[in-house]
Amino acid sequence: MSKEIDEVLGSAVANTVAAGLYDNVVQAGEINGGVHLHPRADSRPAPPGHLPPRPRAFAGRERETRLLTAALTRSGIAMICGAGGIGKTWLALDWAYRNIDRFPDGQLFADLRGFDAAGEPKTPYAVLHFFLQALGVESGRIPLDIDGMACLYRSLVAGKRMLILLDNVRDIAQVTPLLPGSSNCSVMITGRSRLVGLLVQHDARLVPMDVLSAADAHSMLARRLGAARIADEPAAVSELLDSCAGLPLALGVVAGRATANPWFTLTRLAEELRDAATRLGVLDEHDPATGLSAVFSWSYAALTDREAETFLLMCLAPGQDLSLPAVASLVGLPLDGAAVVLRELERVSLVQEHVPGRFRVHDLIRLYGIQQARQTPTPHGPETALRRLADFYLHTGHIADQLLDPDSQPVDLEPATEGCQPAALGSRQEALAWFEVEHSQLLAVQELAHRSGWRQHVWQLAWIQHAYHWWCGHLHHDLTIWQLAHEVVRESDDPVAKSIVHQMLGYAYSRLGMHRQALRFVADAIHFAGATGNHAHRAAAHHAAARVWGHQGDTVEALRHAAAALRIYRVSHSPLREAFALNMIGNFASRLGDFQLAQRSYEQALSLLRTHHYRPGEAMILDSLGRMAAAVGHTEALGHYQRALVLRQELGDTYAAAETLERLGQTYRALDQNNRAGAAWRQALRLYRTQRRTEDADRVESQLELLKAGTATVDGGSWG
Repeated sequence: MSKEIDEVLGSAVANTVAAGLYDNVVQAGEINGGVHLHPRADSRPAPPGHLPPRPRAFAGRERETRLLTAALTRSGIAMICGAGGIGKTWLALDWAYRNIDRFPDGQLFADLRGFDAAGEPKTPYAVLHFFLQALGVESGRIPLDIDGMACLYRSLVAGKRMLILLDNVRDIAQVTPLLPGSSNCSVMITGRSRLVGLLVQHDARLVPMDVLSAADAHSMLARRLGAARIADEPAAVSELLDSCAGLPLALGVVAGRATANPWFTLTRLAEELRDAATRLGVLDEHDPATGLSAVFSWSYAALTDREAETFLLMCLAPGQDLSLPAVASLVGLPLDGAAVVLRELERVSLVQEHVPGRFRVHDLIRLYGIQQARQTPTPHGPETALRRLADFYLHTGHIADQLLDPDSQPVDLEPATEGCQPAALGSRQEALAWFEVEHSQLLAVQELAHRSGWRQHVWQLAWIQHAYHWWCGHLHHDLTIWQLAHEVVRESDDPVAKSIVHQMLGYAYSRLGMHRQALRFVADAIHFAGATGNHAHRAAAHHAAARVWGHQGDTVEALRHAAAALRIYRVSHSPLREAFALNMIGNFASRLGDFQLAQRSYEQALSLLRTHHYRPGEAMILDSLGRMAAAVGHTEALGHYQRALVLRQELGDTYAAAETLERLGQTYRALDQNNRAGAAWRQALRLYRTQRRTEDADRVESQLELLKAGTATVDGGSWG
């Protein structure tokens, strides 16, 4: 006799036989000394068919459907998890109807209301009572205790091929008594919480759900509204899809509103959703009880105070996602404490760890969180938390910038707000990787600082990005951040801030070929640097002027400023900056034909850089030596360029690597090694296009066309 029947007899029958509750059950025989019970054949009910109607507008989800099939095949229990409105129930129902023939003994369905507006999840007791009735047990014959009910339920479904769909589950305690003992049954569970205990104890398989792809969202809307209506207003459809951000519930609301008002143009509906501040209200008008705000509120209501605070602050934070260290600083928690809170928020699908270590909030959930934050009074408001976040990026970025550009101008940061914990970075590679991941966040945080009136943060957040922008060729971003910095220092009386911002804005304009603006800003930078009384700022201003005059084409004026920068660097004992100035002097001397001065300058610079083990600078000098060699004959140029390229690629200096590749191609062409020339130029072209360096890309593309035609010319490259 099965263990389940033993439990029925032990826990339920003993309590209920006297009451005659089992007189509809017969003794069918002895199995291993036990009694096997089953309902009378003549009272056997028809197989239950509880599934709600199949969702007609369901679209896409091929990946999730494959995962669901694999999960049910391997373990028999699948946990479909995702945010409210993401389409979990639709996926489960669509799969169930596609595979209905696999379950000839019926389908059981129950909405457990784990995140219901009433706040009262359905109890396992109530669901078991309902299931037992559906399986033919009369109400008066159902055991009174939940253990007895569960055992009888497992007995009745044992050996049957049934589908059991448990929708909107809140926690593992709610669902465990409803799991069958038979492996013939398949169980689909949907919920916002990742029930780890279910995965561990019952070998359930997780099927995570994210927003719809753009193609699937478009397909869903077309199914609801018709292909003709969609085709008539493609721009409006695109805007509606953007507003719904791939959330099926939002798409359903929009489709419902459009269907209920067929005389409305889709353009009008798109206009209603255009303002993010009122978008949720528009989407809720369809049915306030089941609108987006209501659905999100059911998850929000289940949070602890700390979890709710973290969720609201993440909704208010700028940018698309946050790392664990950034969240820890935002909420003022240690890393392990922040990790615990994030796991809980992820468990109920309010945040998503979309890549390891980075957490995001869906756009529409973020709008809900922002609304809640405005309605939730706090002692200090969110300003202190957002200031901690800005400090996290500023102070971590400062560490990273010093790794990329040591011996740069001194900038004094204010102490970080209490609770801010800057990340620890130990190498140039770590610094580059951090900037690469956090680049969009840094731009967003600078915008936040600008809106909040944190003027020092605005220009210093620009400053800490300058070396990364140069290394990776983010020229347009560089101009944008320094223009914003210039806005906040115009009225400042801080000569250091004014000097640095004017220098860097001059560089940014110059690198984009806007020479007139560049010359004006570096002239102002020299003026403001003089007021600082600091050698480093004065030398840096002349350094900037030398670069800008060099780009503009006035080599004599460029050489004059480079010599002025060199003198000040030597007085202030800045060896790396001294080497950079020597490199500029060598470049300008070569351009003027004074190759002896150029050679001496390069040799002195290379000695300084090797003494201080600064490999980026060594690559710079090797490139310069290659250009000088190319100006007088190409034999030595090839070796210099090849060594410079290896260093720059190892260091991730993609901006300079593109230029070295172009010059390497020119050298190969001069040596009649056309295949290698073409390969180098094609690599340079890819980098130039990635960096949006249109003029450089056009020049290399022309060289490639001439090479193909057999008429390519050799250009020694620019100096500066």
